[in-house]
Amino acid sequence: MQLMIKPGSVTIRKNGHMRSLWIEYPRINNSEDILAVVFNHNQDKRRFKLPVVSADHLGIEIKLPSFVTGMFYLEIEDGDQSIFRQIAIQ
Repeated sequence: MQLMIKPGSVTIRKNGHMRSLWIEYPRINNSEDILAVVFNHNQDKRRFKLPVVSADHLGIEIKLPSFVTGMFYLEIEDGDQSIFRQIAIQ
C-alpha cells in the first residue's frame, strides 16, 4: 500500500451544500473499492464509515454524517493507495 505523504499531493475541499468532502489526488486505478473512515483517536475510538458519492481519475467525493462534529482523522484506502489526514468537521 502506497502512503501519500508528498506535500500538495492531496487537496481536500468542503462542499457545504451537499455536506461532503472532495478529496483530490491522482488515483492510480479507478476501482470502485474505496474505504473512507473518520475517527476520533482521543475519545472513544468510534469509526464512521463514509459513503463515496462519486469517484473519478481526479479524486473522490465522500458524504459527511450530519451528527458528527469536531477534530477527526480521515483515512482513505483506495486500492494500493492510502491517505491519512487530520480534519475538522463542523
